Amino acid sequence: MSAYTVLLKTVKRSYRILTSDIEEVIKPNFAQLQECGLTVCDIVKTNPRLLSFNPERIKRYVHRADMLGVPRCSPAFRMAVCSTNEGSVTARMEFLSRTLGCSMDNILIAVGKRPTILGLSMDNLRRKIEFLVTEVGLKLECIVECLGILRYSLEKRMVPRHSVMEILRARGLMKKGASLYGLIMQGEADFVARYIDTHKDMVHGLADAYNASCFGKMPVVPDSTVKKRHGRRDISCRGKVSIGP
Repeated sequence: MSAYTVLLKTVKRSYRILTSDIEEVIKPNFAQLQECGLTVCDIVKTNPRLLSFNPERIKRYVHRADMLGVPRCSPAFRMAVCSTNEGSVTARMEFLSRTLGCSMDNILIAVGKRPTILGLSMDNLRRKIEFLVTEVGLKLECIVECLGILRYSLEKRMVPRHSVMEILRARGLMKKGASLYGLIMQGEADFVARYIDTHKDMVHGLADAYNASCFGKMPVVPDSTVKKRHGRRDISCRGKVSIGP
């Protein structure tokens, strides 16, 4: 991408840069952010408006990110600094503390590892937590320990992979002790190779159902059930995916 193209995109996203004082505002802000390990591209891609802010305001953002315990020069630090709505950051942390039933200190530690979740809306976080608690059966303390799971899409990642996990478990094909967290954290290629391709001949229609579920195209099939082998009880798939016999 040429320098002109970068400049044009930056101006389109924040025209205030054109009216900001170069020596008193833009240069000091660049210097502060670069000291933290942020490059020009990082700033332009994430939030170019930062360059037009009062330098003292930038200092507050950097201090806030440091207080979260995020290592400088990390992608997470960039996200923490570039989240300019101080009230929303505090509100999200208070929401997580209240919803997950833990102290702000614990949330501070957890968020420090995955601050990108602070960019998610509270409704987004709420729906994911409700799913993990009511559908998956995770305890709140487990979610706190693995808070990074909340950054993944509910519809395209959590629900489809949980459905696959339930289907395979019902057929006796899921290893004991396997966790949804482990499945969700896996890359798409690894997940498909390990859980879809390996079992597609034993569970007819699993691959098609998973692919459709990821794109939200599979209709609800509430009566769909999968019978467990080895004398285990039946488990309903709750219509998340539809598989053949």
